[in-house]
Amino acid sequence: MKKFNFSKLLITALIILVTAILAVIISVQNYKNHRQPSVMTQMINDGTGWVDGFVGAPIRYVQDKSNQIDDMLHAYQQNESLKSELVASQPDKDKLDAIQSENKQLKDALKLKDTLTNYDTISATVISRDPNSWDDTLTINSGKQDGLVDNMVVMANGGVIGRISQVNQNSSKVALFNSSKGIDNKLPVQLGSSDSPTYGILSSYDSKQNAFVITLSNTQGKIAIGSKVITSGLGGDSPKGLLVGTVIGEKDFNQGLSKEIYVSPASSLYDIQFVFVVKSTVGGN
Repeated sequence: MKKFNFSKLLITALIILVTAILAVIISVQNYKNHRQPSVMTQMINDGTGWVDGFVGAPIRYVQDKSNQIDDMLHAYQQNESLKSELVASQPDKDKLDAIQSENKQLKDALKLKDTLTNYDTISATVISRDPNSWDDTLTINSGKQDGLVDNMVVMANGGVIGRISQVNQNSSKVALFNSSKGIDNKLPVQLGSSDSPTYGILSSYDSKQNAFVITLSNTQGKIAIGSKVITSGLGGDSPKGLLVGTVIGEKDFNQGLSKEIYVSPASSLYDIQFVFVVKSTVGGN
């Protein structure tokens, strides 16, 4: 095995160093004299540049990857910070949405109140609505002490929604007209013009069409789409003129001897917070 010769290596290194210094000196002189570098200088410069590029490439690669990782970590930290802010702000957003919804319903209730100046009404707030009977009943915070009795018509969000079905001292239950169990106490209604009205009964609710079903007591003529439907006041248990909804279609059955009218409710039947119980017309019973 050959012994490593340190002296030869040292001499070779000194020769390369001296050659490099001479190349630098010659390059400086050529630059000052505006002369092209010699062939030897060009070869040394090219070799030095190649070595620099070869040695520097891994360093630059590592630096680039490091910068990319730093950018990704920074973006991740920003993303996590934004998520935390969103989570923290969600309760406030939910409260704001609830307040805005309540304000809208209050405004709608005030508008409805303005249309009921000819009626003796009691305003009330919904205090419970069981999810298991959402389409059947709700409970309000007015009762016997406020003069409520069974079968009084209840309005909300611009139209009729149901009748009082149970009266307690300080609360009452409202049977909704969109009940999935059917309407126990039917509501007499009037369609068409006041000069030539058509009378019928609000008898059920079609959940597929989201519409009240009106059974007509006479079938003369055709009911125009878009016609308003109001309470008729017949039967003596509901005032006349309360808005029920708008006609959206009709259906003949029993070989054309009977007719059902589909009516889009004037009121939103899903989100109900404030109601008016109509006791009677002003000056009436």
